Amino acid sequence: MRTTLLSVLPFLLVACGRHGHAHPVARPASPRPVSIEVEVYDPTTNLVWENVSVRVVESAQEWSGCTCSSPWLDWYSTDSSGRVFLDEYALADAEVGFVEDYKGRALLESYRDGDEAWVLLEIDAVGFVPVYVEVALRWDEPDVFVAVPFY
Repeated sequence: MRTTLLSVLPFLLVACGRHGHAHPVARPASPRPVSIEVEVYDPTTNLVWENVSVRVVESAQEWSGCTCSSPWLDWYSTDSSGRVFLDEYALADAEVGFVEDYKGRALLESYRDGDEAWVLLEIDAVGFVPVYVEVALRWDEPDVFVAVPFY
């Protein structure tokens, strides 16, 4: 009897020890809202341009493999600092293929095939030739600042 009890004892100790410990579970990282801040400046004088129009033309979405053109001609004007902020709502409203959450915000996911997008912007003002700039967005850098020379 004693031999049987001694031979079973190590198994009982191991089994008892495992029930009290929690094992960490890898959880996927949360989706992140994306935004683009655009500064438009004159490269000759280094002064910024106020009331220059900026719009989202299209976006290439990694998750869908789609390059989607915006059906809208929504223009945003630069302020006195020469900047315009295209937040996660403006990017979602452009309807260029971003994944959106229940609040209507444009998102990037953390998984490999959903963590990047490229947004094409048009910068224009009366009497000037429009400038196009492609902005890369990534899940690990969801808020991007881009300075655009315009003359």
